[in-house]
Amino acid sequence: MSHRIALFVIISVLIMVVYPLLFPQPQPTTTATDEAGQTDTDGGELAKTDGDGQPPDTVEKIEPTPAQPEPTAPIGERIEHRLQNELLAITVDNQPGGLITAVEPLAEQFHDEANDRGIDFLLLGESGSRTLEFSFVPGETDFAWSRIPASVRAQDERSVELARRQGDVEVVETLTLLDGYEARYEVVVRNHGQGQQKHRIELTSRMGLGAQSRYDIHRALCRTPEDLEDFDFDDVEDQTESVKGVDWLALDSKYFVQAVVPAERLSGCTVASDEAGTAMLNTGSGREVILGPGEQKRYVFGLYLGAKVDSLLQGFPTSAALAEALPPADLTEAIDWGWFGRLSKFLGTMMLDLLRWFYSLTGIWGVAIIMLTVVVKLVLLPLTIKQYSSMRRMKEMQPEMEKIREKYKDDKLKQQQEMQALFQRTGVNPLAGCMPVVLQFPVWIALYAMLGAVVDLYHEEFLWLPDLTQPDPYYILPIAMGGLMFVQTKMNPTAGDAAQAKMMMWMMPGIFVVMMLFLPSGLGVYIFANIVLSLIQSFVQLRIKSKDGKPDAGGTASEPGRKADPGKRKGKGK
Repeated sequence: MSHRIALFVIISVLIMVVYPLLFPQPQPTTTATDEAGQTDTDGGELAKTDGDGQPPDTVEKIEPTPAQPEPTAPIGERIEHRLQNELLAITVDNQPGGLITAVEPLAEQFHDEANDRGIDFLLLGESGSRTLEFSFVPGETDFAWSRIPASVRAQDERSVELARRQGDVEVVETLTLLDGYEARYEVVVRNHGQGQQKHRIELTSRMGLGAQSRYDIHRALCRTPEDLEDFDFDDVEDQTESVKGVDWLALDSKYFVQAVVPAERLSGCTVASDEAGTAMLNTGSGREVILGPGEQKRYVFGLYLGAKVDSLLQGFPTSAALAEALPPADLTEAIDWGWFGRLSKFLGTMMLDLLRWFYSLTGIWGVAIIMLTVVVKLVLLPLTIKQYSSMRRMKEMQPEMEKIREKYKDDKLKQQQEMQALFQRTGVNPLAGCMPVVLQFPVWIALYAMLGAVVDLYHEEFLWLPDLTQPDPYYILPIAMGGLMFVQTKMNPTAGDAAQAKMMMWMMPGIFVVMMLFLPSGLGVYIFANIVLSLIQSFVQLRIKSKDGKPDAGGTASEPGRKADPGKRKGKGK
Protein backbone atom coordinates (compact mmCIF):
# COMPACT_ATOMS: atom_id res chain seq x y z
CA MET A 1 0.00 0.00 0.00
CA SER A 2 2.93 2.35 0.67
CA HIS A 3 3.87 2.42 -3.00
CA ARG A 4 0.32 3.62 -3.77
CA ILE A 5 0.68 6.38 -1.18
CA ALA A 6 4.09 7.35 -2.51
CA LEU A 7 2.72 7.33 -6.05
CA PHE A 8 -0.20 9.47 -4.92
CA VAL A 9 2.16 12.03 -3.37
CA ILE A 10 4.42 12.08 -6.44
CA ILE A 11 1.50 12.52 -8.83
CA SER A 12 0.04 15.27 -6.63
CA VAL A 13 3.34 17.15 -6.57
CA LEU A 14 3.79 16.76 -10.31
CA ILE A 15 0.26 18.05 -10.87
CA MET A 16 1.05 21.10 -8.72
CA VAL A 17 4.16 21.91 -10.75
CA VAL A 18 3.30 20.74 -14.27
CA TYR A 19 -0.47 21.29 -14.63
CA PRO A 20 -0.38 25.13 -14.48
CA LEU A 21 2.36 25.11 -17.14
CA LEU A 22 0.55 22.76 -19.55
CA PHE A 23 -2.99 24.01 -18.97
CA PRO A 24 -3.03 27.72 -18.10
CA GLN A 25 -6.20 29.24 -16.73
CA PRO A 26 -8.65 30.51 -19.36
CA GLN A 27 -8.31 34.17 -20.14
CA PRO A 28 -10.98 36.51 -18.81
CA THR A 29 -13.65 37.84 -21.07
CA THR A 30 -13.61 41.50 -21.95
CA THR A 31 -17.37 41.82 -21.53
CA ALA A 32 -18.30 43.62 -18.32
CA THR A 33 -21.30 45.11 -16.62
CA ASP A 34 -21.44 48.68 -15.37
CA GLU A 35 -23.07 49.91 -12.17
CA ALA A 36 -26.36 50.60 -13.90
CA GLY A 37 -26.65 46.91 -14.81
CA GLN A 38 -25.99 47.43 -18.54
CA THR A 39 -23.53 45.18 -20.36
CA ASP A 40 -21.00 46.70 -22.74
CA THR A 41 -20.81 44.46 -25.81
CA ASP A 42 -19.83 46.92 -28.54
CA GLY A 43 -16.36 47.79 -27.29
CA GLY A 44 -17.43 51.16 -25.87
CA GLU A 45 -16.35 52.67 -22.58
CA LEU A 46 -17.90 51.71 -19.29
CA ALA A 47 -18.32 54.79 -17.14
CA LYS A 48 -19.16 54.99 -13.48
CA THR A 49 -22.80 56.09 -13.35
CA ASP A 50 -25.26 57.43 -10.87
CA GLY A 51 -28.87 56.32 -10.37
CA ASP A 52 -30.18 57.56 -13.71
CA GLY A 53 -27.39 55.94 -15.71
CA GLN A 54 -25.48 59.20 -16.36
CA PRO A 55 -21.87 59.83 -15.31
CA PRO A 56 -21.66 61.78 -12.05
CA ASP A 57 -20.88 65.47 -12.40
CA THR A 58 -17.40 65.78 -10.88
CA VAL A 59 -16.21 68.68 -13.04
CA GLU A 60 -15.28 71.77 -11.00
CA LYS A 61 -14.96 75.42 -11.82
CA ILE A 62 -11.41 76.76 -11.68
CA GLU A 63 -11.25 78.99 -8.63
CA PRO A 64 -9.19 82.18 -8.82
CA THR A 65 -5.77 81.45 -7.32
CA PRO A 66 -2.75 83.55 -6.54
CA ALA A 67 0.01 83.65 -9.08
CA GLN A 68 1.69 80.27 -9.32
CA PRO A 69 5.24 80.07 -7.94
CA GLU A 70 8.06 80.11 -10.39
CA PRO A 71 9.41 76.67 -11.31
CA THR A 72 12.40 75.60 -9.23
CA ALA A 73 14.34 74.92 -12.43
CA PRO A 74 13.95 75.69 -16.14
CA ILE A 75 11.45 73.46 -17.90
CA GLY A 76 13.29 70.51 -19.45
CA GLU A 77 16.11 70.38 -16.91
CA ARG A 78 16.07 67.09 -14.98
CA ILE A 79 15.09 67.46 -11.34
CA GLU A 80 15.27 64.34 -9.15
CA HIS A 81 13.65 64.27 -5.74
CA ARG A 82 13.43 61.63 -3.00
CA LEU A 83 10.34 61.23 -0.83
CA GLN A 84 10.89 59.25 2.35
CA ASN A 85 9.14 58.01 5.48
CA GLU A 86 10.11 55.38 8.04
CA LEU A 87 9.39 52.40 5.72
CA LEU A 88 9.65 53.66 2.17
CA ALA A 89 11.64 55.89 -0.18
CA ILE A 90 10.29 56.96 -3.58
CA THR A 91 12.50 58.60 -6.20
CA VAL A 92 10.72 60.89 -8.69
CA ASP A 93 11.79 63.22 -11.47
CA ASN A 94 10.20 65.62 -13.93
CA GLN A 95 11.19 63.90 -17.15
CA PRO A 96 8.73 62.47 -19.71
CA GLY A 97 7.54 58.86 -19.50
CA GLY A 98 6.40 58.62 -15.89
CA LEU A 99 6.76 60.10 -12.45
CA ILE A 100 8.47 57.42 -10.33
CA THR A 101 11.89 55.97 -11.16
CA ALA A 102 12.52 53.81 -8.06
CA VAL A 103 10.76 52.50 -4.95
CA GLU A 104 12.83 51.24 -2.00
CA PRO A 105 11.44 49.55 1.14
CA LEU A 106 13.68 50.66 4.01
CA ALA A 107 13.23 47.83 6.53
CA GLU A 108 16.49 46.10 7.41
CA GLN A 109 15.50 42.86 5.66
CA PHE A 110 15.19 44.74 2.34
CA HIS A 111 18.61 46.42 2.58
CA ASP A 112 20.89 45.92 -0.41
CA GLU A 113 24.40 45.81 1.03
CA ALA A 114 26.04 46.04 -2.39
CA ASN A 115 24.44 49.45 -3.09
CA ASP A 116 23.90 50.44 0.57
CA ARG A 117 20.24 51.27 -0.03
CA GLY A 118 16.86 49.59 -0.14
CA ILE A 119 16.05 47.00 -2.80
CA ASP A 120 14.30 48.67 -5.73
CA PHE A 121 11.61 46.08 -6.44
CA LEU A 122 10.39 47.94 -9.55
CA LEU A 123 13.51 46.73 -11.41
CA LEU A 124 13.32 49.61 -13.90
CA GLY A 125 16.83 50.97 -13.36
CA GLU A 126 18.58 49.27 -16.28
CA SER A 127 15.90 50.19 -18.81
CA GLY A 128 15.65 53.79 -17.63
CA SER A 129 11.84 53.64 -17.79
CA ARG A 130 9.40 54.92 -15.18
CA THR A 131 6.14 53.97 -13.56
CA LEU A 132 3.01 56.02 -12.92
CA GLU A 133 2.68 57.68 -16.31
CA PHE A 134 -0.34 59.96 -16.70
CA SER A 135 -1.49 60.62 -20.25
CA PHE A 136 -4.47 61.51 -22.42
CA VAL A 137 -6.16 59.38 -25.02
CA PRO A 138 -6.64 61.71 -28.02
CA GLY A 139 -9.99 63.42 -27.99
CA GLU A 140 -10.64 66.47 -30.11
CA THR A 141 -6.96 67.32 -29.70
CA ASP A 142 -3.94 65.02 -29.41
CA PHE A 143 -2.33 65.87 -26.05
CA ALA A 144 1.08 64.17 -25.92
CA TRP A 145 1.56 64.67 -22.20
CA SER A 146 4.07 61.84 -21.91
CA ARG A 147 6.40 63.85 -24.17
CA ILE A 148 6.26 67.09 -22.18
CA PRO A 149 8.79 67.69 -19.37
CA ALA A 150 7.22 69.04 -16.19
CA SER A 151 8.08 72.08 -14.13
CA VAL A 152 8.55 71.42 -10.40
CA ARG A 153 6.35 73.83 -8.47
CA ALA A 154 6.86 72.58 -4.92
CA GLN A 155 8.67 69.81 -3.07
CA ASP A 156 9.47 68.71 0.46
CA GLU A 157 10.44 65.45 2.18
CA ARG A 158 6.97 63.94 1.75
CA SER A 159 5.50 65.49 -1.43
CA VAL A 160 6.22 66.92 -4.85
CA GLU A 161 4.06 68.96 -7.24
CA LEU A 162 4.69 69.11 -10.99
CA ALA A 163 2.86 70.95 -13.77
CA ARG A 164 2.66 70.48 -17.53
CA ARG A 165 0.93 72.80 -19.96
CA GLN A 166 0.17 72.66 -23.65
CA GLY A 167 -1.91 75.41 -25.14
CA ASP A 168 -4.90 76.16 -22.93
CA VAL A 169 -4.78 72.83 -21.07
CA GLU A 170 -2.78 72.40 -17.88
CA VAL A 171 -2.12 69.21 -15.91
CA VAL A 172 -0.91 69.41 -12.29
CA GLU A 173 0.33 66.22 -10.58
CA THR A 174 0.86 65.94 -6.82
CA LEU A 175 2.44 62.88 -5.22
CA THR A 176 2.31 62.70 -1.43
CA LEU A 177 4.01 59.93 0.53
CA LEU A 178 1.91 59.00 3.56
CA ASP A 179 2.68 56.50 6.33
CA GLY A 180 3.80 52.93 5.70
CA TYR A 181 3.64 51.90 2.05
CA GLU A 182 0.80 54.25 1.12
CA ALA A 183 0.84 57.34 -1.08
CA ARG A 184 -1.73 59.74 -2.54
CA TYR A 185 -1.51 60.67 -6.21
CA GLU A 186 -3.71 63.54 -7.40
CA VAL A 187 -4.04 64.90 -10.92
CA VAL A 188 -5.94 68.06 -11.84
CA VAL A 189 -6.74 68.77 -15.52
CA ARG A 190 -7.61 72.43 -16.17
CA ASN A 191 -9.10 74.09 -19.22
CA HIS A 192 -7.90 77.69 -19.39
CA GLY A 193 -9.29 78.25 -22.89
CA GLN A 194 -12.61 79.57 -24.21
CA GLY A 195 -13.66 76.35 -25.93
CA GLN A 196 -14.43 72.82 -24.76
CA GLN A 197 -11.72 70.32 -23.98
CA LYS A 198 -12.44 66.61 -24.34
CA HIS A 199 -10.17 63.97 -22.84
CA ARG A 200 -9.97 60.46 -21.43
CA ILE A 201 -7.13 59.70 -19.06
CA GLU A 202 -4.79 56.74 -18.94
CA LEU A 203 -2.53 55.87 -16.01
CA THR A 204 0.22 53.34 -16.70
CA SER A 205 2.27 51.47 -14.11
CA ARG A 206 5.37 49.44 -14.99
CA MET A 207 7.43 46.73 -13.31
CA GLY A 208 10.61 45.13 -14.59
CA LEU A 209 10.90 41.35 -14.75
CA GLY A 210 14.49 41.04 -13.54
CA ALA A 211 15.85 37.49 -13.52
CA GLN A 212 12.75 35.57 -14.57
CA SER A 213 11.89 32.53 -12.48
CA ARG A 214 9.03 30.04 -12.54
CA TYR A 215 8.84 30.48 -8.80
CA ASP A 216 8.93 34.30 -8.54
CA ILE A 217 6.32 35.05 -11.22
CA HIS A 218 5.46 38.65 -12.06
CA ARG A 219 1.78 39.34 -12.65
CA ALA A 220 -0.66 42.07 -13.60
CA LEU A 221 -3.89 42.22 -11.59
CA CYS A 222 -7.20 43.84 -12.56
CA ARG A 223 -9.95 43.79 -9.91
CA THR A 224 -13.49 43.95 -11.26
CA PRO A 225 -16.62 43.97 -9.07
CA GLU A 226 -17.04 40.27 -9.84
CA ASP A 227 -13.55 38.78 -9.80
CA LEU A 228 -9.79 39.30 -9.76
CA GLU A 229 -8.22 38.75 -13.17
CA ASP A 230 -4.48 38.03 -13.26
CA PHE A 231 -1.99 37.73 -16.12
CA ASP A 232 1.64 36.67 -16.14
CA PHE A 233 4.26 37.65 -18.69
CA ASP A 234 3.57 34.66 -20.96
CA ASP A 235 -0.04 35.83 -21.34
CA VAL A 236 0.96 39.21 -22.76
CA GLU A 237 4.34 38.57 -24.37
CA ASP A 238 2.83 38.58 -27.87
CA GLN A 239 -0.54 40.28 -27.31
CA THR A 240 -2.37 42.61 -24.96
CA GLU A 241 -5.17 41.63 -22.61
CA SER A 242 -8.07 43.89 -21.58
CA VAL A 243 -10.59 43.85 -18.74
CA LYS A 244 -13.48 46.30 -18.36
CA GLY A 245 -14.93 47.90 -15.25
CA VAL A 246 -11.98 47.96 -12.83
CA ASP A 247 -12.00 48.89 -9.12
CA TRP A 248 -8.21 48.68 -8.78
CA LEU A 249 -5.19 47.42 -10.69
CA ALA A 250 -1.70 46.29 -9.75
CA LEU A 251 1.60 44.78 -10.79
CA ASP A 252 3.28 42.38 -8.43
CA SER A 253 6.04 39.87 -7.84
CA LYS A 254 6.11 37.15 -5.19
CA TYR A 255 6.77 39.50 -2.28
CA PHE A 256 6.09 43.07 -3.54
CA VAL A 257 3.21 44.91 -5.16
CA GLN A 258 2.45 48.31 -6.64
CA ALA A 259 -1.30 48.84 -6.61
CA VAL A 260 -3.37 51.75 -7.91
CA VAL A 261 -6.80 52.32 -6.35
CA PRO A 262 -8.87 55.08 -8.04
CA ALA A 263 -11.49 57.17 -6.29
CA GLU A 264 -13.82 56.49 -9.23
CA ARG A 265 -14.15 53.15 -10.99
CA LEU A 266 -12.08 52.98 -14.16
CA SER A 267 -13.50 51.97 -17.53
CA GLY A 268 -10.98 49.18 -17.78
CA CYS A 269 -7.36 48.10 -17.73
CA THR A 270 -5.00 46.90 -20.47
CA VAL A 271 -2.06 44.62 -19.75
CA ALA A 272 0.95 44.42 -22.07
CA SER A 273 4.71 43.92 -22.17
CA ASP A 274 7.18 46.57 -23.23
CA GLU A 275 8.89 46.40 -26.62
CA ALA A 276 12.09 44.96 -25.16
CA GLY A 277 10.25 42.23 -23.27
CA THR A 278 11.84 43.29 -19.96
CA ALA A 279 8.82 44.77 -18.18
CA MET A 280 5.06 44.42 -17.75
CA LEU A 281 2.65 47.34 -18.13
CA ASN A 282 -0.81 47.75 -16.63
CA THR A 283 -2.81 50.72 -17.88
CA GLY A 284 -6.04 51.94 -16.30
CA SER A 285 -8.40 53.96 -18.50
CA GLY A 286 -10.94 56.54 -17.35
CA ARG A 287 -14.18 57.62 -18.95
CA GLU A 288 -14.45 60.47 -21.41
CA VAL A 289 -14.75 63.89 -19.78
CA ILE A 290 -15.66 67.21 -21.39
CA LEU A 291 -14.39 70.39 -19.73
CA GLY A 292 -16.01 73.70 -20.53
CA PRO A 293 -14.16 77.01 -20.38
CA GLY A 294 -12.74 77.62 -16.89
CA GLU A 295 -13.47 74.07 -15.68
CA GLN A 296 -11.22 71.43 -14.19
CA LYS A 297 -11.39 67.72 -13.40
CA ARG A 298 -9.69 66.23 -10.33
CA TYR A 299 -8.51 62.58 -10.27
CA VAL A 300 -7.45 60.98 -6.98
CA PHE A 301 -5.62 57.66 -6.68
CA GLY A 302 -4.39 55.73 -3.70
CA LEU A 303 -1.09 53.90 -4.11
CA TYR A 304 0.32 50.90 -2.25
CA LEU A 305 4.01 50.51 -3.04
CA GLY A 306 5.89 47.93 -1.03
CA ALA A 307 6.06 44.52 0.58
CA LYS A 308 3.01 42.25 0.76
CA VAL A 309 2.31 42.69 4.46
CA ASP A 310 -1.11 41.12 4.91
CA SER A 311 -2.26 43.44 7.73
CA LEU A 312 -1.44 46.56 5.66
CA LEU A 313 -2.97 45.16 2.49
CA GLN A 314 -6.21 44.17 4.20
CA GLY A 315 -6.73 47.54 5.83
CA PHE A 316 -6.03 49.68 2.76
CA PRO A 317 -6.31 52.60 2.95
CA THR A 318 -5.21 53.21 6.54
CA SER A 319 -4.23 56.86 6.08
CA ALA A 320 -6.95 59.42 6.76
CA ALA A 321 -5.84 61.38 3.70
CA LEU A 322 -6.88 58.43 1.54
CA ALA A 323 -9.75 56.99 3.55
CA GLU A 324 -11.85 60.10 3.01
CA ALA A 325 -11.36 59.97 -0.78
CA LEU A 326 -11.24 56.26 -1.66
CA PRO A 327 -13.48 53.24 -1.22
CA PRO A 328 -11.87 50.45 0.87
CA ALA A 329 -9.97 47.82 -1.11
CA ASP A 330 -8.90 44.36 0.04
CA LEU A 331 -5.44 44.17 -1.49
CA THR A 332 -4.68 40.86 0.24
CA GLU A 333 -5.96 39.31 -2.99
CA ALA A 334 -2.50 40.10 -4.37
CA ILE A 335 -1.14 37.29 -2.15
CA ASP A 336 -1.25 34.03 -4.09
CA TRP A 337 -2.57 31.25 -1.83
CA GLY A 338 -2.47 28.55 -4.51
CA TRP A 339 -5.06 26.12 -5.81
CA PHE A 340 -7.30 25.77 -2.79
CA GLY A 341 -7.99 29.50 -2.64
CA ARG A 342 -10.01 30.43 0.42
CA LEU A 343 -9.28 27.15 2.21
CA SER A 344 -5.53 27.63 1.77
CA LYS A 345 -5.87 31.25 2.86
CA PHE A 346 -7.81 30.24 5.97
CA LEU A 347 -5.38 27.50 6.99
CA GLY A 348 -2.31 29.45 5.86
CA THR A 349 -3.30 32.56 7.82
CA MET A 350 -3.68 30.54 11.02
CA MET A 351 -0.29 28.90 10.53
CA LEU A 352 1.28 32.26 9.67
CA ASP A 353 0.01 33.77 12.92
CA LEU A 354 1.48 30.80 14.79
CA LEU A 355 4.77 31.12 12.90
CA ARG A 356 5.03 34.81 13.81
CA TRP A 357 4.29 34.00 17.45
CA PHE A 358 7.10 31.43 17.51
CA TYR A 359 9.39 34.03 15.95
CA SER A 360 8.49 36.50 18.70
CA LEU A 361 9.68 33.86 21.20
CA THR A 362 12.89 32.84 19.44
CA GLY A 363 13.90 35.72 17.17
CA ILE A 364 15.02 33.18 14.52
CA TRP A 365 12.73 32.38 11.60
CA GLY A 366 14.34 29.00 10.92
CA VAL A 367 13.69 27.87 14.50
CA ALA A 368 10.13 29.23 14.25
CA ILE A 369 9.57 27.06 11.13
CA ILE A 370 10.80 23.97 12.99
CA MET A 371 8.50 24.73 15.94
CA LEU A 372 5.58 25.15 13.52
CA THR A 373 6.49 21.79 11.98
CA VAL A 374 6.28 20.14 15.40
CA VAL A 375 2.83 21.63 16.05
CA VAL A 376 1.48 20.57 12.65
CA LYS A 377 2.93 17.09 13.14
CA LEU A 378 1.24 16.75 16.54
CA VAL A 379 -2.11 17.91 15.14
CA LEU A 380 -1.90 15.38 12.31
CA LEU A 381 -0.42 12.61 14.49
CA PRO A 382 -3.67 10.59 14.83
CA LEU A 383 -3.97 10.49 11.04
CA THR A 384 -0.35 9.45 10.50
CA ILE A 385 -0.62 6.71 13.17
CA LYS A 386 -3.72 5.37 11.45
CA GLN A 387 -1.95 5.51 8.10
CA TYR A 388 1.11 3.65 9.47
CA SER A 389 -1.03 0.95 11.09
CA SER A 390 -3.09 0.43 7.95
CA MET A 391 0.07 0.10 5.84
CA ARG A 392 1.46 -2.53 8.24
CA ARG A 393 -1.75 -4.55 8.26
CA MET A 394 -1.85 -4.48 4.46
CA LYS A 395 1.73 -5.76 4.41
CA GLU A 396 0.85 -8.63 6.75
CA MET A 397 -1.96 -9.66 4.38
CA GLN A 398 0.36 -9.78 1.37
CA PRO A 399 0.88 -13.59 1.44
CA GLU A 400 -2.87 -14.28 1.31
CA MET A 401 -3.38 -11.59 -1.33
CA GLU A 402 -0.64 -13.11 -3.48
CA LYS A 403 -2.28 -16.53 -3.19
CA ILE A 404 -5.60 -15.09 -4.38
CA ARG A 405 -3.91 -13.32 -7.30
CA GLU A 406 -2.12 -16.49 -8.32
CA LYS A 407 -5.19 -18.70 -7.93
CA TYR A 408 -7.52 -16.45 -9.92
CA LYS A 409 -5.02 -14.79 -12.24
CA ASP A 410 -7.21 -15.63 -15.24
CA ASP A 411 -10.48 -14.48 -13.64
CA LYS A 412 -10.22 -10.83 -12.60
CA LEU A 413 -13.83 -10.63 -11.42
CA LYS A 414 -13.42 -13.61 -9.11
CA GLN A 415 -10.09 -12.21 -7.94
CA GLN A 416 -11.76 -8.94 -6.91
CA GLN A 417 -14.57 -10.79 -5.14
CA GLU A 418 -12.11 -12.89 -3.14
CA MET A 419 -10.08 -9.77 -2.24
CA GLN A 420 -13.20 -8.04 -0.95
CA ALA A 421 -14.10 -11.12 1.06
CA LEU A 422 -10.59 -11.14 2.56
CA PHE A 423 -10.86 -7.48 3.56
CA GLN A 424 -14.26 -8.09 5.16
CA ARG A 425 -12.97 -11.08 7.17
CA THR A 426 -9.94 -9.21 8.48
CA GLY A 427 -11.68 -5.84 8.91
CA VAL A 428 -9.01 -4.06 6.84
CA ASN A 429 -9.94 -1.11 4.64
CA PRO A 430 -7.51 -0.93 1.68
CA LEU A 431 -8.15 2.82 1.37
CA ALA A 432 -7.46 3.56 5.03
CA GLY A 433 -3.79 4.20 4.31
CA CYS A 434 -4.60 6.72 1.58
CA MET A 435 -7.33 8.68 3.34
CA PRO A 436 -4.99 10.30 5.90
CA VAL A 437 -2.84 11.51 3.00
CA VAL A 438 -5.88 12.97 1.24
CA LEU A 439 -7.01 14.73 4.43
CA GLN A 440 -3.53 16.18 4.99
CA PHE A 441 -3.17 17.39 1.41
CA PRO A 442 -4.95 20.77 1.88
CA VAL A 443 -2.75 21.42 4.92
CA TRP A 444 0.38 20.74 2.88
CA ILE A 445 -0.82 23.03 0.09
CA ALA A 446 -1.59 25.81 2.58
CA LEU A 447 1.84 25.38 4.17
CA TYR A 448 3.49 25.44 0.75
CA ALA A 449 1.65 28.64 -0.19
CA MET A 450 2.25 30.30 3.18
CA LEU A 451 5.97 29.54 3.42
CA GLY A 452 6.39 30.49 -0.23
CA ALA A 453 4.56 33.82 -0.04
CA VAL A 454 5.21 35.22 3.46
CA VAL A 455 7.40 38.29 3.07
CA ASP A 456 8.64 37.96 6.67
CA LEU A 457 11.15 35.35 5.47
CA TYR A 458 12.57 37.57 2.73
CA HIS A 459 16.38 37.87 3.09
CA GLU A 460 16.27 36.10 6.47
CA GLU A 461 19.29 33.88 7.20
CA PHE A 462 19.32 30.51 8.97
CA LEU A 463 22.44 28.43 9.58
CA TRP A 464 24.20 28.23 6.18
CA LEU A 465 21.12 29.46 4.30
CA PRO A 466 21.50 33.13 3.24
CA ASP A 467 17.82 33.64 2.34
CA LEU A 468 14.86 31.47 3.38
CA THR A 469 12.91 32.60 0.29
CA GLN A 470 15.62 31.34 -2.09
CA PRO A 471 16.86 27.80 -2.86
CA ASP A 472 19.78 26.39 -0.87
CA PRO A 473 22.84 27.65 -2.82
CA TYR A 474 25.00 24.78 -1.52
CA TYR A 475 22.42 21.97 -2.11
CA ILE A 476 23.03 20.65 1.41
CA LEU A 477 19.36 20.67 2.39
CA PRO A 478 18.02 18.84 -0.71
CA ILE A 479 20.70 16.14 -0.57
CA ALA A 480 20.27 15.58 3.18
CA MET A 481 16.51 15.44 2.74
CA GLY A 482 16.84 12.84 -0.01
CA GLY A 483 19.02 10.68 2.23
CA LEU A 484 16.53 10.85 5.10
CA MET A 485 13.65 10.02 2.77
CA PHE A 486 15.53 6.93 1.61
CA VAL A 487 15.95 5.81 5.24
CA GLN A 488 12.28 6.57 5.95
CA THR A 489 11.10 4.53 2.95
CA LYS A 490 13.30 1.65 4.05
CA MET A 491 11.93 1.71 7.62
CA ASN A 492 8.25 1.99 6.79
CA PRO A 493 6.20 -1.08 5.88
CA THR A 494 5.55 -1.62 2.20
CA ALA A 495 2.61 -3.35 0.57
CA GLY A 496 3.47 -4.63 -2.86
CA ASP A 497 5.99 -6.75 -4.69
CA ALA A 498 9.70 -6.34 -4.04
CA ALA A 499 10.39 -4.73 -7.43
CA GLN A 500 7.83 -1.97 -6.86
CA ALA A 501 9.07 -1.34 -3.33
CA LYS A 502 12.66 -1.05 -4.51
CA MET A 503 11.69 1.31 -7.31
CA MET A 504 9.78 3.61 -4.94
CA MET A 505 12.62 3.51 -2.42
CA TRP A 506 14.92 5.16 -4.97
CA MET A 507 12.46 7.15 -7.08
CA MET A 508 10.66 9.10 -4.37
CA PRO A 509 13.78 10.55 -2.68
CA GLY A 510 15.22 11.40 -6.09
CA ILE A 511 12.13 13.33 -7.16
CA PHE A 512 12.04 15.34 -3.95
CA VAL A 513 15.76 16.15 -4.18
CA VAL A 514 15.25 17.56 -7.69
CA MET A 515 12.20 19.56 -6.54
CA MET A 516 13.99 21.07 -3.56
CA LEU A 517 16.81 22.31 -5.76
CA PHE A 518 14.43 25.04 -6.98
CA LEU A 519 12.04 25.63 -4.05
CA PRO A 520 12.57 28.16 -1.21
CA SER A 521 14.83 26.87 1.53
CA GLY A 522 12.25 27.92 4.14
CA LEU A 523 9.92 25.28 2.72
CA GLY A 524 12.87 22.88 2.65
CA VAL A 525 13.47 23.44 6.37
CA TYR A 526 9.85 22.49 7.05
CA ILE A 527 9.99 19.33 4.90
CA PHE A 528 13.36 18.29 6.39
CA ALA A 529 12.07 18.75 9.96
CA ASN A 530 8.89 16.86 9.08
CA ILE A 531 10.89 13.89 7.73
CA VAL A 532 13.01 13.81 10.90
CA LEU A 533 9.87 13.77 13.05
CA SER A 534 8.38 11.01 10.86
CA LEU A 535 11.52 8.92 11.33
CA ILE A 536 11.30 9.38 15.10
CA GLN A 537 7.63 8.34 14.99
CA SER A 538 8.42 5.22 12.95
CA PHE A 539 11.29 4.29 15.28
CA VAL A 540 9.11 4.70 18.38
CA GLN A 541 6.29 2.62 16.90
CA LEU A 542 8.71 -0.14 15.94
CA ARG A 543 10.27 -0.16 19.44
CA ILE A 544 6.86 -0.30 21.12
CA LYS A 545 5.87 -3.21 18.88
CA SER A 546 9.15 -5.01 19.57
CA LYS A 547 8.91 -4.58 23.36
CA ASP A 548 5.27 -5.58 23.72
CA GLY A 549 5.47 -8.44 21.28
CA LYS A 550 2.02 -7.36 20.15
CA PRO A 551 0.75 -5.85 16.96
CA ASP A 552 0.36 -2.05 16.94
CA ALA A 553 -3.24 -1.24 16.06
CA GLY A 554 -3.89 -4.55 14.38
CA GLY A 555 -0.36 -5.51 13.28
CA THR A 556 1.65 -8.63 14.16
CA ALA A 557 4.51 -9.34 16.50
CA SER A 558 6.98 -10.17 13.78
CA GLU A 559 10.34 -8.45 13.73
CA PRO A 560 10.64 -5.23 11.69
CA GLY A 561 11.30 -5.90 8.07
CA ARG A 562 10.29 -9.63 8.26
CA LYS A 563 7.06 -10.84 6.70
CA ALA A 564 4.63 -12.34 9.18
CA ASP A 565 3.16 -15.80 8.70
CA PRO A 566 -0.48 -15.73 9.80
CA GLY A 567 -0.52 -19.49 10.08
CA LYS A 568 1.99 -19.58 12.93
CA ARG A 569 1.19 -18.70 16.52
CA LYS A 570 3.34 -16.50 18.70
CA GLY A 571 6.11 -18.44 20.43
CA LYS A 572 6.27 -21.26 17.88
CA GLY A 573 9.29 -22.15 15.81
CA LYS A 574 10.01 -20.75 12.39
